[in-house]
Amino acid sequence: MGNSDDTPREGFRSRLKSMRRRITRSDAFIDFLARAIHAFIVLHWKTLRVTEYTHPDTECLDRNRVIYAFWHGRYYLMMPNYRDWGIVVLLELSWAGEVQSRAVERLGFLTVRGSTKRNAARVLSNIKRVVDDGHPPAFAVDGPRGPERKSKPGILLLAKNLGFPIVPVATSARHAFVTPGTWDRYLIAAPFTRCFVGRGAPIPGSAEGTLTVEELDRAIDAWTAEADRRVGRRPEPPAGNVGEGLEPPGENA
Repeated sequence: MGNSDDTPREGFRSRLKSMRRRITRSDAFIDFLARAIHAFIVLHWKTLRVTEYTHPDTECLDRNRVIYAFWHGRYYLMMPNYRDWGIVVLLELSWAGEVQSRAVERLGFLTVRGSTKRNAARVLSNIKRVVDDGHPPAFAVDGPRGPERKSKPGILLLAKNLGFPIVPVATSARHAFVTPGTWDRYLIAAPFTRCFVGRGAPIPGSAEGTLTVEELDRAIDAWTAEADRRVGRRPEPPAGNVGEGLEPPGENA
């Protein structure tokens, strides 16, 4: 009796799950969600008190001939601040990646879909093709799935191939919501809070191909810690020691 009672219930649950999947995977739903995310980001950005900063050594570079590197958990504030720069970003081939792709494209970003873990050569070739058209690349170097604050080596290969320096980008907010249970501790600024969005000094050795993953991690950690200090937020423990030549911004930043 128990089995006969459970069978219709399981069948109903299966049909409900199938229907929910068809709805959430539909082009119309994905487009609606992307538009909603875009609208939220634009409206939320208008409430924030943002200080922007560019290191003098980066200021004198052609902004289209550098590679921007940042932690996945600090991605949010970059999106509205660098919209319409024509930056190309790498997003994974997944449902979430499709939603993200449509949302950031509405902000003026270009996207390349794929995984440097599964098909690095093809992905880097596709990115290089877009970069050759004058669009600078930006990478959440520990994404899309972590581990947190541990860079993947693909960005180093691209920097060496292009001869572009890597510039660390960091964002922070005095008061923020950190999404619970996520691997990257994704940070979303509270409305009306003080924020910092800054590009640090070019990382030594990145354009020449002598930079290591560990040195890249330390450079982004150092800049992220400085961003936290700038807004009065307690810096998170870094992955390593601050690298040489990665001085924080001056007191008038």
